Amino acid sequence: MEKKRGRGRPSVTEMIAGDSAEAYEKLATNGKKFRSRRSVADAAYALSAAILLSKSDYEIEDLDVICGEGYQCRSILNQLGRMHRIEGYSEKDVIKIAEEAIKGKKDGYSVKEIEQYIKHGRKTGEW
Repeated sequence: MEKKRGRGRPSVTEMIAGDSAEAYEKLATNGKKFRSRRSVADAAYALSAAILLSKSDYEIEDLDVICGEGYQCRSILNQLGRMHRIEGYSEKDVIKIAEEAIKGKKDGYSVKEIEQYIKHGRKTGEW
């Protein structure tokens, strides 16, 4: 039987993990069923950033500030993952922005403000 041609873009998990996309998707979503592909993509980008930050050669202090259990902190990781995967920022740049996000969180900025700062920076290049 001939394989059917896929339509549209491949899913984000396919772009990140290739052939092991299904396993990566289960890991990113903790086995939960999400309502949309966008929700799965958000979880995949957040996981990608968390893996990048936790396995970096640099020692990042207070990483748990943005990698905590809170749902909103996942939005910061989502933006960091998008920086690396979509815009092609280097690991060093992502780590630098993550350190700035940690500093901003400690200085009292909200998660939403930090997320908007990263989103603006990654789309325009103006930091």
